[in-house]
Amino acid sequence: MIRRFGSVLAGAALLLSVAACTSEEEPLAAPADAAFYTPPTDLSTYTHGDLIWSRELDGAMGLEQADVQLVLYAQQGVKGDTVATSGFVAIPDGPAPKGGWPVVTWAHGTTGIADQCAPTRADASIADPAAIGTSTTRLQRWIDTGHVVVATDYEGLGTPGDHPYLIGASQGRAVLDIVRAARQLDPDVSERVMTAGHSQGGHAALWASSMAPHYARELDVVGTLAFAPPSHMSLAAEVGLSGEVDVPAALVAMILRGLEVAYPGQIPIGELLNEKGVALYPRVSEDCLVDLLAEDRFGVAPMTRFAARNADADLIRGQLDANDPSFPEIRGPILVVQGTADSVVPQVLTDSLAKAYRARGLDLTYRRYRGAEHTDVIDRSAKHVAAFTESAFAG
Repeated sequence: MIRRFGSVLAGAALLLSVAACTSEEEPLAAPADAAFYTPPTDLSTYTHGDLIWSRELDGAMGLEQADVQLVLYAQQGVKGDTVATSGFVAIPDGPAPKGGWPVVTWAHGTTGIADQCAPTRADASIADPAAIGTSTTRLQRWIDTGHVVVATDYEGLGTPGDHPYLIGASQGRAVLDIVRAARQLDPDVSERVMTAGHSQGGHAALWASSMAPHYARELDVVGTLAFAPPSHMSLAAEVGLSGEVDVPAALVAMILRGLEVAYPGQIPIGELLNEKGVALYPRVSEDCLVDLLAEDRFGVAPMTRFAARNADADLIRGQLDANDPSFPEIRGPILVVQGTADSVVPQVLTDSLAKAYRARGLDLTYRRYRGAEHTDVIDRSAKHVAAFTESAFAG
């Protein structure tokens, strides 16, 4: 009887073991070419952060001395369902250090909303070549100092569905879940993570760090780095629509589209844009940023040229404020970097963000670089960023 009971227990243990092994989806073989970005029809068995499939990334994003893999992974989408998001994972050549590779999860700046604007799908024609080169240089520095770099394309950017531009929770989840996918791809990728990003990505990095304690509890976020992060967006909309500040119309139109994706039926486009603005508005879902800035699109004109008469920012204030990165708490050290000559994210807005963080007692270092513009602030801050990265992972 005892032997029989022992056999039953052993059999039950085996069944439990098999169930545990099959409860997580094994990565599938990755399709070639653009089919890579189309996920399996049924994602119901995936949890957020699961790796769906991966393959070597053609061109490796210009990165060297690393194995660069294109990945498709699951994340919780803006509507609460499971969606597939693309990105890449760059693991330095050579053996991992004791404790595994430390991770920098990078969130890119604005490229556009259309699928072809995703960094892993794009070429230099769809985004500012200077911005692409600057970001690659920054990522290479982290690889050279022994960090895994992971970089999301964001929800709906390159993959099925609409991209919820500057919707904080969606972007934060994308930034965190690609780390979980990387840890499935290579067991030597550690749980110690720094979130980092530029512009749209700075906003995403701040959101990711604020969400990590409840969305990705196994990750140890050691620090947060935000280059020129958009904030106080309802104030920006107010002064942009009124003409007090020359806010680029293309960016405002993209923000409106992001709100439409996140809050369907709640964004009154016809009350915010004039006839010309309404006619051009669909282009934000079709063109990348460089094309939207062309003279036959929005160009570099201010929002007032496309705003409805007496357009009222209060119509979207609640939705904008819900996606602001002025959080009451972000654990660990934060470095916010801002150029004083930035015409995309004005210094006054980032000054206000820094003031709010300090008032809440967050561990903030705020660096301003005189004369630096929106993109070149990444290079200008290289020494401070290197020191911050070393300090964050040493803690």
